Parts: sequence; structure tokens; C-alpha cells
Amino acid sequence: MSLKTEAVTKRSPDFPQIKALYEEAFPQNERAPLSILFRKARKPFVDFTAYYEENDLIGFSYLSLYRDLVFVMYLAIEPWQRSKGYGSRILEQIRRTYPDNRIVLNIEAFDPGASNAEERRRRREFYVRSGYAGSGFLVKEFGVLYEALVQGGPVGQDEYLRLYGRFMGFPLSVLARPKIFPMPDARRPTAE
Repeated sequence: MSLKTEAVTKRSPDFPQIKALYEEAFPQNERAPLSILFRKARKPFVDFTAYYEENDLIGFSYLSLYRDLVFVMYLAIEPWQRSKGYGSRILEQIRRTYPDNRIVLNIEAFDPGASNAEERRRRREFYVRSGYAGSGFLVKEFGVLYEALVQGGPVGQDEYLRLYGRFMGFPLSVLARPKIFPMPDARRPTAE
């Protein structure tokens, strides 16, 4: 069964809880200012959604759309709701909402020397179990190295940059353009 959804705005009754979750779930260097996220969320190609079961906030997603691509920029589950299957349910709900789209998301690239190496490994395993595969490239954005994962078919580096540019707009898409590196040992998805 699908979770209940509501668009997130600054006037949302659960805005303080969503803001606290955003700040808890993502390190400061991976968070865009909420003022920018809300401004972008007024665009027709951005989807900022809160998910509920009964009246309990479960989490939120922040998506950017471009042609047949959906970029999951942020996905967070309330700490006390984690490991209960909600992340998988939200990913499936996103897939059902955009059934003809390829979906791409970034996770911190695995680094065995990172202080959160085990968390990074588990996070990647979660997405692989949820149907995602390596894109074949890494993305360095604002000093953080990510692995791009995809579902629904391959996503090329140029497509990724166009998706990024659509969200960021000019001139930010030029000034803050991410760097992309091949990841030859990644299992590349095939078109479904």
C-alpha cells in the first residue's frame, strides 16, 4: 500500500520536523540551503514530497525531473522509522509515480578508509537490493565524491550534466558544474 504524500512547503505543518530531519540525515557539506530548495520546488520540474503512514511523518524525497530522467537529490527517513522497509517503499512509490522514467541518485562513493565506510557499504547494498545499479561513473560535487546509481536503464554522463544544469540553472550550472570520472569496474545497467 502506498504511503500518503503531501507537497512540502514552508507552510507545511511538519516543516520544522522535515527541516530537522534534513539537517540530521545529510552532512552540512551535502546540504543545499533550504531557501534554494524551496525556491526550486516552485518549478514544475521539482517534486518535494513528504510521506506519511496514518498521521506519522515517515520521511521525504526531493526530486528533479528532466525529460525521462528523475534525479533523487534527497531521500530521508525519520531515525525511528529506519530499518522498517519505508525507504524501499518510498523508492517503489517514486518508481510507480514515474513508470516510464530512468531514475538516478548519488551515494557517497565507497572508501574503505572513510570513517563511515560500513554505512556507505550498507547504503549501496540497500539501493542494489532496491533495483539500482552502478552507472559507470563517479561525480565530484562541492568536494564530495559520489557514485551515481541508476534504475530503469543506463544514464550517460552528458544526460546527467543536462539534468544537473536544468535544476541549477544558469550561471550556477556552469560555476558549480560537477566533475565526472569513469568508474570502469561498475556493473552497468541494461535497458529494461
